[in-house]
Amino acid sequence: MNNKDFDYCKEEFKWFLDAQYPNLKGDIDKQIEKFCKNFCFDDLRNIEKINALPLDSADKEKYLEYNYGSNYKDNTDCDDTHLARIIYFLIHNDNKINDKINDKINDKINEYALPGLNKLTDIGSGYKYKYRGDTLNTYSTLFGSKNQGVVKYFNSPNDIKKINKYRQKYVTIGNFWLLPAATVRLNSDKQKWDSINSYRGTSEKYRDYFDLFLQAFIHKEDFVQWRNLDETKAYFDVMDNTNEFIKRNMLEKYFIEGTNKIIIMTDFPYYWNMKNDIKKYIKFSLEYIKNSIEIIDYRAEQICKRLQEIYS
Repeated sequence: MNNKDFDYCKEEFKWFLDAQYPNLKGDIDKQIEKFCKNFCFDDLRNIEKINALPLDSADKEKYLEYNYGSNYKDNTDCDDTHLARIIYFLIHNDNKINDKINDKINDKINEYALPGLNKLTDIGSGYKYKYRGDTLNTYSTLFGSKNQGVVKYFNSPNDIKKINKYRQKYVTIGNFWLLPAATVRLNSDKQKWDSINSYRGTSEKYRDYFDLFLQAFIHKEDFVQWRNLDETKAYFDVMDNTNEFIKRNMLEKYFIEGTNKIIIMTDFPYYWNMKNDIKKYIKFSLEYIKNSIEIIDYRAEQICKRLQEIYS
């Protein structure tokens, strides 16, 4: 691929792998596999771990800066780190690939491409960018922003162990994806502008449950305002094809195999209104995180395979 952004992202990602896994130098496939299984946002902020790496002071500073998005130094969203943006771009860029087959150069379309994602700087925080990194399955939706649901209702050490595993998993690369960053003003009486992601996170229809959002999204039951925007037209021209939407975003595990029927996991059991049905809340939460972890692991494996193809 003749693309400076692609080459930059590839080299920066390789540098990060070499820094994080020094004992695997030279074996990119193993580095990528380990990264996709273990990458957690906290690793990028853990000063003790960073100081233990065989890096000089300049490289340690660079490593730490992967904690931040490339636009805001105070940004701490795990799905919008500089490193995450690099991985998004490597996988989803909408540029032709120069593929050498039998000594002939052929332009090949990236089957995971997102429309209009031509430069790394197309990804960022704010409406002026084309795309922004987002999290599929969140933690506070189930258990509260301060872990209230767990503290109040979960007593079993085994259940808490499962929840802690999910808390680590939900901030890994298999749980991140890109959505258009364009915003609309949903209520003319308010100054608030929403992106697709902020709307799905706060709307009473979805409350950040990804399966409910997905159901409405692929059946075109909502998000009309974004579909009518000029800046998102190219996106919806492609993503209105459900098969393309699933494939390009690696969402196969949300659907019954061989169909476009979504596996609905949610029936709105928020911890704060579970006073009369705690057993239902506990059962639902454990089943939800079990399914979510399976989905996250699947997507991490697909991302890993794609990155390995890039480096082969």
